Amino acid sequence: MKDNIRIFKNADESAVAVAELIKNEAITKKQAGKKLNIAISGGSTPKQLFTLLGDEYEKSIPWDAVRFFWVDERCVEPTDADSNFGMTYDALLQRAFIPGENIFRMKGEDVPENEAERYQKLLWSELPARDGFPVLDLVLLGMGADGHTASIFPDNLSLLDSEFSVSVAIQPITGQKRITLTGNTICNAEKIVFLITGENKADVLKKIIKKEVGSEVYPTYHIVARSSNVKFYLDKAAAVKL
Repeated sequence: MKDNIRIFKNADESAVAVAELIKNEAITKKQAGKKLNIAISGGSTPKQLFTLLGDEYEKSIPWDAVRFFWVDERCVEPTDADSNFGMTYDALLQRAFIPGENIFRMKGEDVPENEAERYQKLLWSELPARDGFPVLDLVLLGMGADGHTASIFPDNLSLLDSEFSVSVAIQPITGQKRITLTGNTICNAEKIVFLITGENKADVLKKIIKKEVGSEVYPTYHIVARSSNVKFYLDKAAAVKL
């Protein structure tokens, strides 16, 4: 596991490292005449990454080769402050160099169950498949202080093994409905990257990485345990207890 963990001085350096990874993956795909299919997450840490990509990587990334899918979305209008798409649009996707046809958003404003079904069909139509699930090239994940990832929370671990590629989840504290990729879809990706920053994640992260007793209650633990190509990009604050 240690070979899959990279620790940086701060959140800024962590974001740069992931940006460089995306750049290199996109260039490799472009040279092969293919597309980089990436699923992205919301939150303050990804926002920092997307802003960096928009400000400093216009020329160095072949954006026509990058296709954006979503890991999860809150069931709100795209203009709502809680919208993962809205955040990503403001930070990166509104830039003129991002091809609109490469953006495949989850529609949080639609009926959640209908949207989960629509997005599942979209993944099947746009992506290759393996072992009964669509295959993304890169899934970018975060982790909450409660150990959740995507919109798979500790109280709905059944989503890890769902027969569906996309499902409806419920945030346990607010009761807000969300659309999320399921565990089988996430784990089917070619590469999974966790970008985690902040000392409030340190305790749970230590339990998961060290496979401590009781860590099975955290959705992130199961994604890591089941996936063969997971990498962690951490700042020192998140990694302080490793």
